[in-house]
Amino acid sequence: MSLIAEVVEVSLLTVAQRDRMFQILTAYFDGAERWVFDKDLDEKDWAVVLTEPETNRVQGFSTLCLLEDVVEGEAVRAFFSGDTIIDEAHWGCMALEKVWLRFTFSHALQNPGYRYFWFLIVNSYRSFRYLPVYAKKYYPNPDTLMPHFERTVLNQLSAKRYGDEYDPTMGVIRMKHNWRLRPGVADIGEKELRDPRIAFFQECNPEWKEGAELACLAEFSLDNINRVALRIIDELMAPV
Repeated sequence: MSLIAEVVEVSLLTVAQRDRMFQILTAYFDGAERWVFDKDLDEKDWAVVLTEPETNRVQGFSTLCLLEDVVEGEAVRAFFSGDTIIDEAHWGCMALEKVWLRFTFSHALQNPGYRYFWFLIVNSYRSFRYLPVYAKKYYPNPDTLMPHFERTVLNQLSAKRYGDEYDPTMGVIRMKHNWRLRPGVADIGEKELRDPRIAFFQECNPEWKEGAELACLAEFSLDNINRVALRIIDELMAPV
């Protein structure tokens, strides 16, 4: 069944939507507390909500907020991706990615006075693998060292948001109130470790099973997006 993706201001989410979002979260994560979920959600600006058109039932979501800072004298904005979860029956649906790319790139292209980045934290290799799908250069990266400016951006954003929960040496966040992936959702075994990017993720974030999050960064620019993303943007931003 196809899904419809819509960007909704967090303040406009209904109680039923929030309840269903938390229900999906707890299906895939252990240790989730409702008050922590609500607090984190209220700190975001938008949610991309995936619903079934026939039933209007929420089947996935991603949270998003816009951060702003000055890094080494340069004005920087970053779209910060929070929880992103889709019910397993709909894995492979591209509705979220299409709407998310249209929304973020539209914003970036309309504000050329800033350098825009995608800032996300991940505690599963499945989420980490989104980066090379859409970005040519992303960090941390198994093929290249992180440049000084990008490292400064990542450290500054992470420290500003997470304080002493952020470990700049490892590049991970160990939150006091975190949740952990349930066994079987994104396990890493011998088969997965044959993939060099999964092996790299585990090397960077060996504590992922305990809920540690790896801080990641990619610049929003037309020069830095892969063909998959460029095709989506061309399709969705073309004049009607």
